Amino acid sequence: MHVYYSLEEYRNQCSQDRRCAVTLGKFDGLHRGHLKLIHNVLDVSSRQQLQSVVFVIELHEKGILSHKERAQMLESMGIDVLIECPFSREFMEMTPEGFVQDILCRTLHASYAAVGDDYRFGYHRAGDADALKMLGRKYGFETDIASKEMYLGEEISSTRVRDALSSGDMELAAALLGRPYRISGIVQHGRHLGSQYDMPTVNLLPPEDKILPADGVYASEVTLPDGSVRTGVTNIGFRPTVNGTHRTIETTLLHFSGDLYGSRISLSPGHFIRGEKKFDSMEKLREQIEKDKSAAEAFYT
Repeated sequence: MHVYYSLEEYRNQCSQDRRCAVTLGKFDGLHRGHLKLIHNVLDVSSRQQLQSVVFVIELHEKGILSHKERAQMLESMGIDVLIECPFSREFMEMTPEGFVQDILCRTLHASYAAVGDDYRFGYHRAGDADALKMLGRKYGFETDIASKEMYLGEEISSTRVRDALSSGDMELAAALLGRPYRISGIVQHGRHLGSQYDMPTVNLLPPEDKILPADGVYASEVTLPDGSVRTGVTNIGFRPTVNGTHRTIETTLLHFSGDLYGSRISLSPGHFIRGEKKFDSMEKLREQIEKDKSAAEAFYT
C-alpha cells in the first residue's frame, strides 16, 4: 500500500491515468461503520479493476487508532492507497462542486465513491451525501451512500467509541470496533519498583497520537513476540502509590517469566476491574494485585 501525506504528494508521485474507487471520511478508528465503506470500495475495485483509495482529512487530534496502526490495518485489508490530507485553507474555502471537480475528478479520477449518510464536504460543510450523488451523476462517477451501522439500537460512531474508552467500557468499545481495542509498542525500562517488591511489570510507551482508555486497572490479553497470548493485569494511570509523575501503561503478566525489554508486544485491555487508587503500603498494593489477578483470570475463563 502507498501512503501519501498530502494531495500535492499524491499528484506528484502517483500515476494519473488509473481510475479509482474511493471512500472519504475521518476514519480515526476504523470501526464497523468505517469497515462497511472500505469493504464496498474493495469489492467495487476488484470487480471493475480500479485502484482502491481511502481519503482521510486529518484534523490533528488523537485517534482511536494511531496513524501507524490505521495504515497497517488498511494495508492488511488490501487497500492500494491511503491519502492522509491535512485540513487546510484550501479545503475550508472549496465549494462542494469545486471539491468534486478538483479532488475527485482531476486528482483521483474517481469512478466510484462510497460515503456514509452523514458525510459533509465543501465550504461550511455545505455539501452532503445526496449532493455528492447528484454531482457524481454530473461528472461521471457512481456514488454509494451507506446507512449507519447500529449496535443496541444506536448508531455506531467514532464519538460513541471514544465515549466508551473514556468510561473504561472495553466490552462496548470492542463491539463497536468489531475487534478488541489494542495498544502496541516496545517494552520500556521503568523504575524497576515492581521487581524490587516481587511484582515485575512490562511497561509500554503509547503512541502520542492515540487515545487511551480511562485510568484504572484492566483484565487484559497480551500478545508476545512469539505470537502467544497471555492474561495480564494492566494499570493505566499515574501510579499514586509510588508517587508517579506521568501517565504509564504497566502490565503484570500471569504465569510468565522472561525478559521482554525492547520487544514489541500488543495489549488488549478487555475489562475494567477497578479505578486507580493510592494504597497505604506496598504490601497492601501487593494484596490488591493478587485480587486483580484472580479477577482477570476469571474474566478470561
